[in-house]
Amino acid sequence: MTMLQFILWVVWAGFTRHPSRWKLWVVVAGGILSTLIKIYDFPPYMGYVDADALWHAMSIPLTYLWWSFVRDDSQFGTTTLTKKAK
Repeated sequence: MTMLQFILWVVWAGFTRHPSRWKLWVVVAGGILSTLIKIYDFPPYMGYVDADALWHAMSIPLTYLWWSFVRDDSQFGTTTLTKKAK
């Protein structure tokens, strides 16, 4: 299900000319990478960092970038609607 959602976002970003689509591309690429790390589930490297810790560490910047995209998308949509109304 996750991969289907990633594919849909990539298709949407490919067809639209959204000014913040690069953020979406980074979130999708990072999401795929973090999903693969989570699936691989390697043991702790030198007793410190395992796959789950890396997955959690990757989710922090990806979450920030995702919500930054959502904010930009709402501003872009509002601006577009305002221009059409005038």
